[in-house]
Amino acid sequence: MKLENYKKIVDKNSKKEDKTKNVIIAFLSGGFMGVVGEAFAQLLETFLYMPTHEAYMYTMIMLVIVSSILTGLGFFDKIVSFFKCGLIVPTTGFAHAMTSAAMDHESEGPIKGIGSNIFKMTGSIILYGLVAAFFLALIKGVIM
Repeated sequence: MKLENYKKIVDKNSKKEDKTKNVIIAFLSGGFMGVVGEAFAQLLETFLYMPTHEAYMYTMIMLVIVSSILTGLGFFDKIVSFFKCGLIVPTTGFAHAMTSAAMDHESEGPIKGIGSNIFKMTGSIILYGLVAAFFLALIKGVIM
């Protein structure tokens, strides 16, 4: 079968997604996650008398742990299929990528499997985040 014919068959039988609907769902679900995170941080500040910076740190830890647990139980992908990028782009997506990579390679052992593959998908995020932070710090140092 020629590639052009194959592409026509795939396009004909593929489910078409409404991009506008996906953007709205991602916007609303991402906003909802922001509200949930903010509410959790406010609860920590109010009831545990935690300083703001610590409350946000524990909120991020909570989001990472919850998304890792949901990934391990197999629920995260089902949730993301509805909420789209509203959940996969923030911290929860980072934790999901790390947990998925670790689960995929756990049969190879803790060193060669999990240890060497856990940052396979997220390593580039860490690398370019550090590079961007370095250049922003240089710019700030020159301006100030």
